[in-house]
Amino acid sequence: FAGGSVRGIVAAHLGRKYWGCDLRREQIEANRAQGIALCEGKQMPQWVCGDSLNEVENAPDADLLFSCPPYGDLEVYSDLPDDLSAMEWPDFLTAYRAIIAKACAKLRNNRFACFVVGDFRDGKGNYRNFVSETIGAFLDAGLSLYNEAILVTSVGSASMRVTRQFNGGRKLCKTHQNVLVFVKGDGKAAADAASSGMDRRQ
Repeated sequence: FAGGSVRGIVAAHLGRKYWGCDLRREQIEANRAQGIALCEGKQMPQWVCGDSLNEVENAPDADLLFSCPPYGDLEVYSDLPDDLSAMEWPDFLTAYRAIIAKACAKLRNNRFACFVVGDFRDGKGNYRNFVSETIGAFLDAGLSLYNEAILVTSVGSASMRVTRQFNGGRKLCKTHQNVLVFVKGDGKAAADAASSGMDRRQ
C-alpha cells in the first residue's frame, strides 16, 4: 500500500533505505518521477508495481514496517481485480490479513511496525471495525500491540456535514485516525535498535 511518494522521499533524506509496493502503475511512475526530482544525491527509494500479496515475498528484510492501507471500498482506487479497494469486505479482509502476515515475516525480530488506520462505515452506515481487524491481523502474525496514538485530521467540512448527519441518523463526524504501533519480539530491544539506528544516522 505504498501510495504516494512522501514516505520514500522522507526515508531517502533521512539516510534510510525504502521499499514500497503499489498496484497502480501510474502511481509508481509518479513516485519515481518525484523521487528523481527530490532525491538527488540520495539513495533512491525503491518502488515496485504489483500486488503486495505476491511482491512482498521479494521485499528485503526490514527494520520498520510502516503503511496506511486502503480503507476498504471507502475510496476505490482502480478497477483492477487485485485492488483491495475494489473487493467485497470479506475478500478484502482475507487478502489484507494475508498481506500483513507476509509483511511481518519480512520484519526483523525486535523491530516495530506502524499502521495508520481509521474506522469507516459500510453501506448501511455501521462501522466496519477496521481498527480492531488490523490489530487482530498483527496479533495473528505474532506481533504485540505496543503503542497507540490518535492522529487528529483536518476538520475541513466536518463542522458543516455533522448537522445533517446527526439529525438524519444520529451519526457523528469522524476527525481522527488511529496510529497503531506493534512490536515483533521484545519492546525494549526494539526501542534500543531504533535508538542505535538514529545514532548511526547522525
